[in-house]
Order: sequence, then structure tokens, then C-alpha cells
Amino acid sequence: MKFRTMLLASAAVMFATSASAADITNPFFLPMQGKVLSDTSVDYSRLKTDDGAAEAAEKSLVASEELTYGVTDNFSLVGRIRNHFDVDQDYNNDHNFDYKIGAKYNYNYGKVLTQVGVAYNTFDPRSWYGTSGEGKEYNSNRWSKALEGEIKLGYAYDCGLTPYTSFKIDGTIDQADRDQEYSWFLGAHKLMNAVALDAGVRYDFGDSDYDEAWYAQAEVDYLVREDMTVGVYGDLYLGGEGRRDVDYGYTVGLNAKVLF
Repeated sequence: MKFRTMLLASAAVMFATSASAADITNPFFLPMQGKVLSDTSVDYSRLKTDDGAAEAAEKSLVASEELTYGVTDNFSLVGRIRNHFDVDQDYNNDHNFDYKIGAKYNYNYGKVLTQVGVAYNTFDPRSWYGTSGEGKEYNSNRWSKALEGEIKLGYAYDCGLTPYTSFKIDGTIDQADRDQEYSWFLGAHKLMNAVALDAGVRYDFGDSDYDEAWYAQAEVDYLVREDMTVGVYGDLYLGGEGRRDVDYGYTVGLNAKVLF
């Protein structure tokens, strides 16, 4: 009798743990205090344009590693390093790194979710473009510097559905021409057993009409374990007043997340 009681109690604990386990693919997820979330990804982008006189295709291949460390249960530090490979012969070599360091903070009002984040981004243009020829304009001691801010607002339904929106601002600093870029996203995240789906529409714009563009984007993740996922993601160019020369544009990528 005692053995059966122990089995039932153990099953109840396991069920409760599984039911309350956090979804590491959720856009509002931050690791608990002392935990680290690793997000490794690689993606390929292509943009084909045709201005009536000539056609051109822009390509990029980017690998990224981002670590999020839980300082408290609701506050995390974020660090990221990316490498932009020279698939389009735009750079000086295949080792073109940029760096990011920042922080994120969650505050929930019941089922209403909020998150704010800030980050500092930088890279050395001399390493990317060289210091002679076309890259001579970067022949200085200045690194490119930018500040980024983002806010998110969502609502967590009991069924695992989280509709949400986000707004991001990214602007250069320490330069005479301080360009600013903006991005607004509206979509939803849904957890279905071992599969998580995130999809919506993104609107990018900036200081000029040329920066304006609409995208459909989505990500599908498979939970190998509660603390490990693999997934695919991408976006598709829909249109924009400033880019009437675009025939098509898309991004496809693979990622893996591990919580430890």
C-alpha cells in the first residue's frame, strides 16, 4: 500500500513539474536566477532586385551565439557574438564579427506579460572592409557603435497561446550621421505538446522611405527535452513603398536552444 502511494505521489510530482515547466521558446522567456540559456543559430538571406535596367542579388550567411544569464528570476544579462560570412564579396574576409551586450527585464500583471530590453552593439569596420581601396573610409580607430531598445507586450492564455507585439529601436551613436531603424512586430506564440509555433507580421522602417518593408515571419521549434529545442525560422518579404525594385526577399535559418 505504501509502495503504491509512493508511486502515485511521484507521478503527481512529475506531472506538476512538467505542467509548470517554462517554455524556453516563448518570446518572453528569461532563465531563472543562476541559469543560462544558449541560443545558437545560422541563417541565409537573399534579396533580388530589378530596377528595370539591371538585376542584382544580395546574399548573406550569418552564424550567431547568444547567451542569456538569469541575474534574478525576472532580470537577465544578454551577450551575443555573430559572424557575417563573405558570401557576397562585400567584406575583407570571412571573419566579420559583431558584438552585443545588454539586459532584459520581465514584469507580469497576472496574465499580461511585459518585457523591456536594452543593448549595446558594436563592430570594427576596418576588420570587415579593410583599410585600403573601397575600405579606406574606415581607416580610423573608431568602432561602429549602436544602441538598441525593445519593448514587448503580450497576454498568456491557459491553452498555451500568447498573442504579443513588440517594438524595437536601433540607432547609431558617436557618428555625425546617426541613422535610426525601427521594427514593429505583431503575432502569436503557441505551444502544442512538444512543438512551439511563433508567427506574425513585421514592419521595418527608418529615416528614409527606402528602409520601409513588410515581412511575414515564423519559427517552429521542437522540444527535444524541456531544456533543449531545435528549430527552423525565416521571413518573407511582402512589400514596401520604398523598395519597389525588389522581386523577392527571404531568410531561412536553423537554431538550437539549451537551458543549463
